[in-house]
Amino acid sequence: MPRKKTIHSLNMKRTVMLRMQRLRMKKQLKQAAAKAATRDTTTPLLPSVSSENEELVSTGELMNISPVKACAKKTKGKRKSVARKSRATPDVATTSGATPDVATTSGATPDVATTSGATPDVATTSGATPDVATTSGATPNVATSSRKPTTSRKRKRSDVSVATTITTVATLINPTPIYTSVVTTPTVTYVTTSPCMSVTPVATPHVATADVATPHVATADVAAPHVATADVATPHVATPVVPSSAVASTSTAADASASDSVCVSSAKRRVSMYDKITPVVVKKKMISMEDDRFDELMSFVRCSECLSNKVEVTYHKHHLETVVAMSCTECKAVLVKKPRGVCKQLNVLTGRMVYAEMVTGGGYKSFIRRNALCNLPVITHETFSRYTSMITRVSIQSCNRILAETRAIVRKEYAKQDTLPDARGVVDIDVTYDGTWHTRGHHSNFGIGVAIDAVTKLVVDYQVLCKYCFLCANMESRLKKKKITVEMYENFKEKHERKCNKNYSGSSGKMEVEAALIIWQRSLKQKLRYKTIVSDGDSATYKGITELNDGAGPYQGLQVTKEECINHYAKRLKNRLTSLVKLHYTEKQLRAGKKRKEYHVKGKGMLTDFMIDKLAQYFQKNLRDSRGTDVETMRNGILASFFHCSSTDDNPEHHLCPPGSASWCFYQRALADNLPPPSHSTMKVKFHLQPDDFNKVHEIYKDLTRDDMMERCIQGRTQNPNESLHQRIWSYCNKALYRNKWQVDFAVSHAIAEYNVGYERSCLDIQLGYGRSLLNQKRLKDMDRIMQRLKAPRSKKRKAVVDTSYEAGGH
Repeated sequence: MPRKKTIHSLNMKRTVMLRMQRLRMKKQLKQAAAKAATRDTTTPLLPSVSSENEELVSTGELMNISPVKACAKKTKGKRKSVARKSRATPDVATTSGATPDVATTSGATPDVATTSGATPDVATTSGATPDVATTSGATPNVATSSRKPTTSRKRKRSDVSVATTITTVATLINPTPIYTSVVTTPTVTYVTTSPCMSVTPVATPHVATADVATPHVATADVAAPHVATADVATPHVATPVVPSSAVASTSTAADASASDSVCVSSAKRRVSMYDKITPVVVKKKMISMEDDRFDELMSFVRCSECLSNKVEVTYHKHHLETVVAMSCTECKAVLVKKPRGVCKQLNVLTGRMVYAEMVTGGGYKSFIRRNALCNLPVITHETFSRYTSMITRVSIQSCNRILAETRAIVRKEYAKQDTLPDARGVVDIDVTYDGTWHTRGHHSNFGIGVAIDAVTKLVVDYQVLCKYCFLCANMESRLKKKKITVEMYENFKEKHERKCNKNYSGSSGKMEVEAALIIWQRSLKQKLRYKTIVSDGDSATYKGITELNDGAGPYQGLQVTKEECINHYAKRLKNRLTSLVKLHYTEKQLRAGKKRKEYHVKGKGMLTDFMIDKLAQYFQKNLRDSRGTDVETMRNGILASFFHCSSTDDNPEHHLCPPGSASWCFYQRALADNLPPPSHSTMKVKFHLQPDDFNKVHEIYKDLTRDDMMERCIQGRTQNPNESLHQRIWSYCNKALYRNKWQVDFAVSHAIAEYNVGYERSCLDIQLGYGRSLLNQKRLKDMDRIMQRLKAPRSKKRKAVVDTSYEAGGH
């Protein structure tokens, strides 16, 4: 037989089989309706179950019948059906309402559970129908019947057909009118039945939920004493319905307990201090269409007046957008008018593109290059500056609002620590301060100073300084070349003075000090007093703050104290040891007339670069481990690492190492175990110097471990939040390119807003009036999740397992 005829015959057989199945299904539905109408309500269809072997099936089992397991596997004309009774569980809820009995039938399509009203009797028989579980209001009788349809393996039924079958069955069985509505979404179809108003979602295979959006969980109010079911694939757990208020309170308490017990990241802790704001997400989509395709589409448009297809389309281009006006050439009717003033305002599409360019850290050249590659229109530099200035202004306003909210949060956090405001409402706080520049060295045109609260790690204030203005420099150059007169220059200065970008005159190196003075002087207006400053060891900033008001300080007699960043303080040891090595050398004359430097304390067994790095590492570890203790403990820990690494068999110096068998010092462990100490020659980190050189290194250690210096490090605070913020700022403002004042202002304000409240709340698309799309909302949530997750510390992989017990501090 030819191939086409074979396929045709198979299709005919399949069609006949499907037709027979439909007829069989209608017949079974009529029989079920007749039985329900004539059945005696006093005689149960199933034998009663004793209390010993009484079994229940949850609603989740009725709803979550696996389509794969429920499908009948045909084996040579034999059909296998399994009817399964469930176990009795007093805590399992099965159906909603006051229903004592349940009748259920199963088929071979996605599982559906539905409930009816107060019907006296229920009987359901399944043929080729989908799985339907029906529940009566107060019926003592239960009827169950199971039959497998002889359907094709490739046959699939949609959710709409399932809902239609449910409505038919409910109408035939229940004389009370039942109203069923189907709401279909991309993933879930909800079948709502009245008057019971029971909602059951028909979801993806193996997933069915009711009242609570949790996979594989069904909820109910009252448990039924007797349930019979057929072809239940997987048992699930039923959960009683809980009021929404109770759920909210329970989840809040659980989150609070979890946050106390589980370590969270600094970013998540910062963002959690602010109120949650749900942004309005718009479902508008931007459609890009070629001109030819659009003209083809417009050719099918007809005039609403004369119904002619002679419609003229006029394009009005404005920046990156195109406004379309339509009119009829026959009756001269205007179908679509051109909006007024469209070319005098900033449109949405161009604003979005410019804002995206600013967030990615690009400028005008990058903007026009990208548009040219994407075959999009370009705009002039003046138009680009209009958009950027508007976006920068909105960003600064948003940042100021966030900073005002941040200061209120800081006051509340300090009030929890019993730091109450004074009579004027001013609170004393501790801040970490650091400055950053646009370019390296001391020739940058922009300098930024940021103050971050040391307790909450939130930015409380910042200042941007600029010592260059392009317009002023241009006018001065024209004046020198006598292209303009002095009067013209003076008139320009008077008009431009308020808009001038230059707000600082001096060297770039002093920008950090000047920004600190401005921040400290206006702190009282913000009801805050920066009593403690954590700096990187630069005495110029602290000195400038203390010399304000003729040496009285910024707060008229109240002294500002200083604390050291332990990371920067550990670098002091490295710098001073490196300087000691470089300064102590002798020059050796070579035969070729050249000279070679021979260092006194550098070489094998002395202060090599590896040895200096290890000593600085031990110094920093002891500062970090001794935080919150006392000065003597911190000093002894630092000196212990120094003496431990310089000890020999002839002169062991382990008197400051921690004693006991659990000590990191191998010498103290041997003494505690009454064993002979091993040789010091096996130590990995060790150095041996001459007495004079040893005393010089010892003097450096003693100078760095003075009482006043140890008191500054006792809190163990760092400037890591400032360094993290600096990296975020310059990601929006590339250091390798020339930048204007408005670009730096946007980068600082936008980075501070993101650092404090996260990506989702700091995004300016809603404040700019552009609206937030679903795609952007998802992206912002993903970025917040990545920012707030707890990152494990990265450790360097060692090539081989090395015994670290011979190192100071047990590194």
